[in-house]
Formats: sequence, structure tokens, C-alpha cells
Amino acid sequence: MLRGLYTAVSAMQTTEKKLDVSANNMANVNTTSYKKDVVISESFPEVLLQKINGKIPPEAFKAAPIEIDQQGNGFKLKAENGLFTVKTQLGNSYNSEIRLAADESGYLKTYNLDNNGNIDTTDGSMVLDSNGNSIFVGEEPFEISANGQVTVNGQATANLITRGHYNTIGTINGGLRLNHIEVDFSQGTLQETGNDLDIALKGSGFFKVLTPNGEMYTRNGNFSLNDNGEVITGEGYFLAGQWGSILVDGQDFQLTDRGEVIINNEIVDQIEIVDIENVKGLRKHGHGYFYVEEGVELQANNFSGNVIQGFLEASNVNPIKEMIDMINIYRTYESNQKVVRTYDELLQKAANEIGKIG
Repeated sequence: MLRGLYTAVSAMQTTEKKLDVSANNMANVNTTSYKKDVVISESFPEVLLQKINGKIPPEAFKAAPIEIDQQGNGFKLKAENGLFTVKTQLGNSYNSEIRLAADESGYLKTYNLDNNGNIDTTDGSMVLDSNGNSIFVGEEPFEISANGQVTVNGQATANLITRGHYNTIGTINGGLRLNHIEVDFSQGTLQETGNDLDIALKGSGFFKVLTPNGEMYTRNGNFSLNDNGEVITGEGYFLAGQWGSILVDGQDFQLTDRGEVIINNEIVDQIEIVDIENVKGLRKHGHGYFYVEEGVELQANNFSGNVIQGFLEASNVNPIKEMIDMINIYRTYESNQKVVRTYDELLQKAANEIGKIG
């Protein structure tokens, strides 16, 4: 009985965090260049449910073809009989459906799709074969047969399907938990301001700013000038150029679409703009700033978008969609709350009524 109570409570805790994140997104719907947060949740590992001392003998395992849907370099699989095994931080999990692809090291892992629809195995779990071993395919293309065999260059490497113990009758999990919070770096709409010191980026990329704590990155192009004529952010951080801070000394200036600073028809500097590939390694700081997480090596490419002067990027929060999400989250919370209340009433009856003598 208590397993259902734990499941409902874990779902309440996760939806409560989702509600907090959604409310924060709504509060920043008018914040310049704000990037919305997204809660990534997952179920606790699916553990095998086994029959103990049952009188009915277990059914013989009957293999059936698995459904295979190839998605680029990844595969989405579904098994009618048998289970796929993945190794999570909380132990092995058994599922009848799985999405897998080879990671940078050549091992099969589960994956998600990033904001651009590309396969991302960074936070994926290791896929195990029927013997509980990780599966190495290297850099060569691999195939998966209808019976779950992984083949590389025509050679069978591993079998994905396991049936568990012969007494296995299914799986069960302990509810829902918070995995992590991701930042949605999708482009916000561009709004014209007519101010030469308002600068927007069209495309993926970040302004590099110089702070007392080192280099940070931002999409917020609402700049101004300090007393020395240097371009600064609202917090007084310097906008980085090729040789440090950018000095315009109050003069009229223009920007090219590549970020070159032009004064009196002469290029005097260029804004440092970086296109960060591993944005999952960025962490929020203050009002619209990002820093690289400790231990993460920055993977930056040349900026390939456009710099637009006299515009600002708005928040990428869609208020209508966010409000609908908040309503759905709140309803989910209420549903689990009712489940907990029902369990509480059942436990109360069990303690006060069923246990009565005479």
C-alpha cells in the first residue's frame, strides 16, 4: 500500500518544483533576453517484479520482433516481449521502450533531442546487453535487427533483449523525481528601440563581458557608456572587444552585421561574440549572465549570425503557453494530493477500525 503513497508524494514534490520554475518564467516574460528554464524529470528505475512461491508455473519466454524506428544516428525501439536494460545513477532500470545512440566514446547510451532537434547523449544512461555489460560499437555505423541483435560491420556485438529472472512478471517503479533544470536557449523576438547602444544577436551566440569574477556571457544587449566612454552592461561590466573594453567616447558609431565597431568610417574595434556549442555547460548568474561550470571546457565556434544595432532581444517565454503549462501542473499536483489524502484515510481506518477487538 505504501508504495502508492511514495509514488504520489514523489510526483507532488516534482510538480511543486515545476510550478516554481514556471512561475519564475512568467515573472520574467518581459525581461530582456531572458531564457526560460525547463524542468527535466524522470521516473525512478523500473525494477523487475517477480512472483515468489506461486502455484502457477511461469510462462515460457516467447521472443517477438521489436519495433525499430531509426532517427538519424539513433534508434527508437519497442519490445512486445522482453525488456531493455539501462544503467542509471540509482541502479539498473528495465523498460519495454528505449531510445539509444552511440556517444562520443562509442558506447550505446540513451539520448534526448536538443533545442535544434539533434541527438544529445550527454545526460543519457548507459545501455546494457542481456548479460549486463555496456555495449561498445566504436565509430563505425551499427545496425539493430528485429530480434535485438546489435551488429557492427556485419558482426554481432550484443543482444539488447533480456527477460529477467524466469519468475519475472513485469516491472514497477517508485515514482517521479527531478533530474535537472535545463535552460532553453531558443531565440526570442527582436524589438526595435532606435537606441544605438541597444544591440541584438540574431542566431546562436553570446556577448562576452568582462566582470570582476572573470569572463561571462550574455544575450542582453542593453548597453550604456560609463564616464570614460566605455561600453558597459547595466551592472557596469565591460563589453569585450578585441583588445579589452570597447571605447567609443560618446561618439556616434555604427556596427556591421559581424559586430565591427565603425567610427568616422573607420573600423576601430570588434565586439567579442562567441557561439558556444556546449551550452549545457553554462550556468545562470545574476540578471541574464552565464558562466562556464567548473570542470567544463568551453567549446566555442565563430559567430555565424547577425549583429543588429538599435534592437533588443525579448524573453523567449510564451506567456500563453506558460500559463497553460502552469494550469496543467497545478491540476497534476491536485490529483496527486487527492491520492495522498485517500491513502491517509485508508491508513487511518486500518489503524482505528480494522484493528479493533470485539
